[in-house]
Amino acid sequence: MKPWVLGAFLLFLPGATFAQVGDPTDTLNNPHPAMPWSGITNPNRVDYGRVVRYIQVPPRQVVIEVPASTPEGLPRQSQRQVVQVPGYAIAETTTGFYYPERWTIEQVGAGVYQWRQLPAQFRRK
Repeated sequence: MKPWVLGAFLLFLPGATFAQVGDPTDTLNNPHPAMPWSGITNPNRVDYGRVVRYIQVPPRQVVIEVPASTPEGLPRQSQRQVVQVPGYAIAETTTGFYYPERWTIEQVGAGVYQWRQLPAQFRRK
């Protein structure tokens, strides 16, 4: 058998692709909200719907007041610092909005701030 014939045969040989998870055409397990079987309830299932678009939330700058180091005997002073909170992308689906894990800054005391990771959540329309 000639090598180019074997190469052409192997090129067109059907094979399984294991990198694709799930079936995007599976409307039984993830139906459009207008379909009659979309109201089937399962306590462990969240109906996220289909992705309609992505909404980009840009990074934002936050001004925080932090205590400044001063020599002993002088009153405490504070200084302003600008911190940038990273942006993220919200996925708008047919049934609501999916917010991914994202970072925010929160004030835990007077002049004390810390980064906190907000959990992923889904909000219905």
